Amino acid sequence: MLQLGVTTEPPSVKIGERVSIPEIVCEVNEDKDKIRENIKSNVKLGLTQVKPYETQMEKTVSLVCGGASLNDDKVYAHLLDTYLRGIKVVTVNGAYKWCLDRDIKPSAQIVLDSREFNNRFVDPIIDKCKYIISSQCHPSMFEKLKEGEVHIWHVAGDDNFDLLKEAYGDDYFPVMGGSTVTSRAIHLLRMLGFPKLEIYGFDSCIMEHHHAYEQSENDGEAVLNIMVSGKEFKCTAAHYHQAKEFVDMISKTGEHYDLAVHGDGLISHIIKNPHSLKKKEEVE
Repeated sequence: MLQLGVTTEPPSVKIGERVSIPEIVCEVNEDKDKIRENIKSNVKLGLTQVKPYETQMEKTVSLVCGGASLNDDKVYAHLLDTYLRGIKVVTVNGAYKWCLDRDIKPSAQIVLDSREFNNRFVDPIIDKCKYIISSQCHPSMFEKLKEGEVHIWHVAGDDNFDLLKEAYGDDYFPVMGGSTVTSRAIHLLRMLGFPKLEIYGFDSCIMEHHHAYEQSENDGEAVLNIMVSGKEFKCTAAHYHQAKEFVDMISKTGEHYDLAVHGDGLISHIIKNPHSLKKKEEVE
């Protein structure tokens, strides 16, 4: 099991904007009562829970997220090369279909989002893929996966532990992390024993497009200009919030995993420039 007790010094982020911007407040994208009903239904299915495993230091896993840098030739070539050399691929959300369309077969797909229309993230269902689905997800996703290999996992930090305790007693293992599927996936994979991750498409910024594929629910979102260590990035509020969460996350648990983030997105830039970043937010 992952043991905490971190003494490393965190990197930080300097935010620059040429116009005044309001305080950014991010909330869950679904009604909390609906999420609770999803959990209440899903924990009754008797599915295998994600649980801690011994660390496998000799193994590396490719985690494929949905950022637009996936369509960069160098990023794609690196992902394809590691896949052909036998490195297992784990995807999140729409990166699953993006990989399948390029003949990269995921060994696992991780989903967090509780909204019903996101049951599309498991289409098409394939053999020899583990579907690692949050108990927050809509029951229709579990129904769609009833013939697949499904493992259920739980989000740490919400108000629904009473439902987990009722269903599992003390035998459950909530996954820590931020508000996005990628930040949770990093900790989930670490709990499963995989500390070494090659991460693709973890941009947390707009690189011509907000995703490597069509995702219409994110079209038209307001864009901020974020300055980090002398480089400007265009971000939505969700991107900005994810980047801040990532900085906080690695300050607390970063010594427990080894991340290589590919591409030229905001997260990669933060990792490459940890000493020149300042935590104080400054509006120019």
